[in-house]
Amino acid sequence: MIFRTLIAALLALSLLPFSARAALVTYDNEADLTANGGAQTRYDFETTSGFPTGDYDPSLSLIGELDGIQFNATTIIPNTAPTSGSQSMSGQNGTYTAASLDFSGLPGRRITGFGFYGLDIKSGESIRVTADFRLGGSRIFDVGLGGAVDFTPIYFGAYDAEDSIRGLSLLGIDASGNNRGWHIDDLTLMSAAVPLPPALPLFLGGLVLLGRISKRNRKASSP
Repeated sequence: MIFRTLIAALLALSLLPFSARAALVTYDNEADLTANGGAQTRYDFETTSGFPTGDYDPSLSLIGELDGIQFNATTIIPNTAPTSGSQSMSGQNGTYTAASLDFSGLPGRRITGFGFYGLDIKSGESIRVTADFRLGGSRIFDVGLGGAVDFTPIYFGAYDAEDSIRGLSLLGIDASGNNRGWHIDDLTLMSAAVPLPPALPLFLGGLVLLGRISKRNRKASSP
């Protein structure tokens, strides 16, 4: 009876929710973000990397699915120089519209961080980034110049090893909330394997012990 009660308690404990410790860190330079290690993929939005030729006509430059990620965004050849190559990424229907990235199609992996160079930003404007974290919920970051000269490339990154990012949304805005032109370049996505639920080993261990006890009791009651 004591063993059965103990096993029942272990199984009940294994079903309790485990909350992750908040560990979100933001970065203003690429080197510090990528120093976290792990799997990293850098998207430069060039045709040599599988992206369409940049064009301000969205019907000609919509990215779509790439590497299991749905890019609801376009590539453009911007007036202000990108940080590498000749192309960058902007909104789904042009530079004054939003872009979104959906990571739900990545089998067995989770996005733990992202970083990019924000471009075409002027004083009083910013790129609003909305990140959908599985545990942390929706978080909004406004990436602005911070006193730098207009059109200076601004780096922004965010990383949380204990959470996963299900998607990103980006939109250029001004201080009044009006849509403004924007684009980004050299997007880095950091990923890790999807971990087992923390309680799974405890739950399985309880089931094994319960099975052994039941088997022993059946043997003891056999004539």
